[in-house]
Amino acid sequence: MTPRTARPPGGVHAVERAADLPRQAWDALTRPSDVFLSTHWLDVVESTAGVAMTYLWVERAGVPVAGLATALATASVPWALGRPDVVLRNSADADLTGAADYLAGLPAEPVSSLMPSLVAGGRHLGNTRVLYGPQATAGDLDTLVAAAESRARDAGAASIAFLYLDENDRLLASVLATRRYASYTSGRYSSLHIPSDGFDGCLASLPRKRRVSIRAERRKLRDADTSVAVESLDRADLPRFAELEAELLRKYGIDWRPDQSLPQLRQVRDRFGEDAFAIVARGDGQIRGFGLVLRHKGHWYARQTGYDYAYQRKSGLPLYFELLYYRLVEEAAAAGVTTVHYGLGSEETKRSRGCAVTDQRCHLLRL
Repeated sequence: MTPRTARPPGGVHAVERAADLPRQAWDALTRPSDVFLSTHWLDVVESTAGVAMTYLWVERAGVPVAGLATALATASVPWALGRPDVVLRNSADADLTGAADYLAGLPAEPVSSLMPSLVAGGRHLGNTRVLYGPQATAGDLDTLVAAAESRARDAGAASIAFLYLDENDRLLASVLATRRYASYTSGRYSSLHIPSDGFDGCLASLPRKRRVSIRAERRKLRDADTSVAVESLDRADLPRFAELEAELLRKYGIDWRPDQSLPQLRQVRDRFGEDAFAIVARGDGQIRGFGLVLRHKGHWYARQTGYDYAYQRKSGLPLYFELLYYRLVEEAAAAGVTTVHYGLGSEETKRSRGCAVTDQRCHLLRL
């Protein structure tokens, strides 16, 4: 059966299912920092997003040279941080550069002015962009963005948004500026370079006071009746992971249920296979914390995490840092991994463990 393919103006190819993409060629356009634009992740998002998805690409000599993933977000989608109106409010509240001015210039409330919105560059937090290879030109990117705008108008969207474009993606930023997109800072993205000597090298790069504190934290864990191990997802207790993630999100005021996490955890297990694993802490015979990690082209991603906070209060153990920094760095170094991605949020905490940070900017066009 031939997938239904539309040809918008300019010869842009379009499909509505990731299964119908030229998958090998699409993935070849991804960089190590693009796991959330890989076909594995697009499969996961498509199955759990609950909205219409469209994938666009342009070819040269029959080979894709640039691609763009889009999702039509309404005001009822549960993934709030993928909604332009919520991202704008949060950015203004955090006093991020340009956000308050953009908010003040809207003719009405953000939900009325911006929603529904075509979210372009992937439905994820951090590094939303157009995929492109060395043969692509600014004209190819412009063609894709124009096609996405046309689809947004046809769908009755009030805006189109690249929510988290990295400050270093200057080619796409230039194309969007030419097309009169406004922009403001929407977050800061953290990643950690793994030196050749691994954890010891990371530790040596930190201030002395922090080094002493980290060594004390690790001694406390070694002395406790708590184990930490790397586990494959095919044997993992995913329902328990979902419970712990919901507990973490509730701690930060997000109304979330385990049954909202479980389908995505299962999809990650099924789609990523050996390119996903967990670091798990156990105490008193139960899972007390977990970190879900994805692999892509030599980089690792700390994707999801969750903790038993009653156990943490009782034990006083720094499980978050042990799972997602200390042990993860040791495992990454042993595997020859050069970079671990930690994404948006908790910038100061991540900096304190050696992460580098880049600005992410939201580029918006009201339609």
